[in-house]
Parts: sequence; C-alpha cells; structure tokens
Amino acid sequence: MTAPLYDPNAETVIAGDIGGTQIRAAVVERSGNVLTRDAIDTIPERGIDDASRRLAAMAVDLCATAGSRTVAGMGVSTAGPLDPDSGRYVDPPNLTGWDGQTMKPALEATLGIPVWIGHDATLAAFAETRFGPHRGARNLLYVTVSTGVGGGIIANGEMVTGRHGYAGEVGHMTVRPGGQSCNVGCDGCFEGNASGPSIVRSAIEAAGAGSESLILKFARGDPAKVTSRIVFEAADRGDAVATRIRQDVIETIGVGFGSLLNIFDPEALVAGGGVMNGLKPQWDEVLDAVGRHSLAVHRAAPPVHLTTHGDDVSLLGAAALAF
Repeated sequence: MTAPLYDPNAETVIAGDIGGTQIRAAVVERSGNVLTRDAIDTIPERGIDDASRRLAAMAVDLCATAGSRTVAGMGVSTAGPLDPDSGRYVDPPNLTGWDGQTMKPALEATLGIPVWIGHDATLAAFAETRFGPHRGARNLLYVTVSTGVGGGIIANGEMVTGRHGYAGEVGHMTVRPGGQSCNVGCDGCFEGNASGPSIVRSAIEAAGAGSESLILKFARGDPAKVTSRIVFEAADRGDAVATRIRQDVIETIGVGFGSLLNIFDPEALVAGGGVMNGLKPQWDEVLDAVGRHSLAVHRAAPPVHLTTHGDDVSLLGAAALAF
C-alpha cells in the first residue's frame, strides 16, 4: 500500500464518512468536485482498528484511481457523539464497542498525512457554507431528519461544537410534550416524533389498534416491512391514518424548525435526510408549519431549504474540514 504524499497546498483531499452501516470515502477537489468515491460496510462489531485499516486502504486506492499523488490531508465525518479535537467516541449508539477510542492516530500513521475528525451533522452545516447556494453564509443550521434527527450549527462563521463536542443534538429537544420518546428516552423530542422509526412506530400502533389503512397492504401485511416511504405513499392515496401521521410529522417539523429559527436567527436552515426528501411534495405545507411557529421576521418566508448536495453533504464537510 503506497500512501499519498502530504502537501498542504495540494488541490485535493481525502474525505471519509463513517456511519453505522457504511463507511464512504472520496477524493475531493478544493472546488468541491468529487473525483472518485467508494463505500464499504462498517461492520462496527469488528472494532475500530479494523475499520481504520479498511478506510485507509480504500483511501489509498481512491487516490491511485484519481491520480492524486499528493493531498492536503484527510477529513473524516462520523456519527457521534465524539470529541472533535481527538476524534474520541463517547458511547456512540450506532458504533457499538467504539466508546473511548479514536481512529485518528492509526489513520495518520498509516497514511502519513494529518487527519481531522468531526461530527457528521456539524460538518454538513460547514459544507453548506463552503459549497453550493449558501456558500459564504456565516450563520447557518443544518438539520437531518432521517433514521434520527441531528443538527449542525455555524455561528459567525465558526462551527459550534460546545464544551464537550455535543452541540447540535437538536433531535432531543422537546417539541411535543407528552408525545413519543426517542430510543434514549427523551420524552416528546424531535427525533421521537419525526424520525423514520417514529413514523413507522405510529403506523404500526395504529394498525394494532384496528385502524383500517393501506399501510399494511402496501407492506404486504408484514409490520416489519413498514417504512416511512410506505406511510407517505399511503397518504398520497388518501389513506386517513397515513395522512394524519404525515400531518403530525409536518407539525412536529414546524415546531422544531420554527424554534431553531427563533433561537439562532440564521441566514438559512438547510434540511436533509430521507424524511425531508419524502416531504418534497408537501414543501409548502412544511414552510407554512414552520412559519406558524416562527417569529414575525421569519413567518412570511422561512429561510428553510432542502440541501442540494444530497448524501454527499457530510463527505463535502469532511473535505472542507481538511482544506
């Protein structure tokens, strides 16, 4: 394995993105153009050292494919929680067994280049201020609504990470008192009432209560096959149960996003994730719900936008961190 050479003035970097299911890597130019990319299974139960070795090997192969003999370093975006200074994990729920460990020293030793590690949602927010329509924004929020709900904060041009590196956990702010709880037990929180699993849970509970619905029909009668996409498809067909669930999700997002706009007054709140993409046809309803829960300055036209970077947003944030 021939590692790339380090040149702080190089026009390319290696970007990595570590999730509970997949590890992705790419070679990215300073402009944000992705030259080449690849992905492997995370398999967190095999340990952080195994993941580090496989990520390093993938990075070397990608540099060879891209013809990038020199790089300005490597940035790694990862699910957390973690300390961004050391990259050390703190009880990460989706990376079992990685608590108290970091892959930063192993990657630096293997690749011979500096490595920086950050929280995926924070780096997604950072990417939005460096690439695309919000480039140059100095106050921006990024919120992903998907399997979980997470957030990143850019204030006065700086990433806000908090005392321990945990800032941006917007999924655990209370938005529906008395509503569903998330997996870590936060009552009525954003994640517990708008994430993909919470949508599925609401649908299955409704079916168990005997409600007539297309949801189970679309899942071929198997509750284990219900997804948020199926719920939204049923709502599109006029299913009353699915429509109510979708409206509840939109209202929850309105409360959550409106509260964030009121607290931070950003130039933009950029949203991503599977649930938000599934609500594209209802975007006007989403904005209306946000406006109802916002102060007058944001009420008429909430500055809420879907990301234009898709699933690459965290990879681009890792690249921006390295540059």
